[in-house]
Amino acid sequence: MAGFLTWPDYRSKNWPHAIRIEHHKNKALVWHPLEETLDGETVKFYAEAEDVLGHLPKLGVPMIMRRIEKGECKGHAKVWSYPGMEKVVQQMRKKIDGVSKLFTLDACRHGGMTELEEAELTDGQGRALSGHKTAQAYRGYAKETMMRALAATRKRHAHLLAQKELDQQNADGAASPQDEMQQTTPMSKTSVGSQR
Repeated sequence: MAGFLTWPDYRSKNWPHAIRIEHHKNKALVWHPLEETLDGETVKFYAEAEDVLGHLPKLGVPMIMRRIEKGECKGHAKVWSYPGMEKVVQQMRKKIDGVSKLFTLDACRHGGMTELEEAELTDGQGRALSGHKTAQAYRGYAKETMMRALAATRKRHAHLLAQKELDQQNADGAASPQDEMQQTTPMSKTSVGSQR
């Protein structure tokens, strides 16, 4: 996160409705939409996060920086190290009742990936957001959650209902040749017999 989000990549002149994110492991650059305007109405996808960014001091080109409090560089700013940011996250976690000890930056990242899966995105759609280069790497983050199981069960149930309906229509429509003749001929049996 630190150093991978920069102010010039946030709502830039060329991309005013997006942010460019550098994937910290594979260095992939991903443009991520922040909003969409349809029929004159704008939907902000990350309104809460952007509100937080609105209060973030611009200490340098990277978005996530901290002021140096001690020593000869006091007053300057530097990019957070991953362990340094993780330490702050753990300190915050301890101050918030009910937050698990398992809450980490990695857990947040993995939780975001699970969210993509629970939103029923295709691998391609999820990879467009995550920056994973292969489906195999992307699937490594997909957790088997109850939400995913429920979504799969709903789809399976809908498929079974549709199949039953189709089977019933086929059964109802699979009439004898004589029945088919009645359906296609405007005359009744009586009138067919009386023409002989």
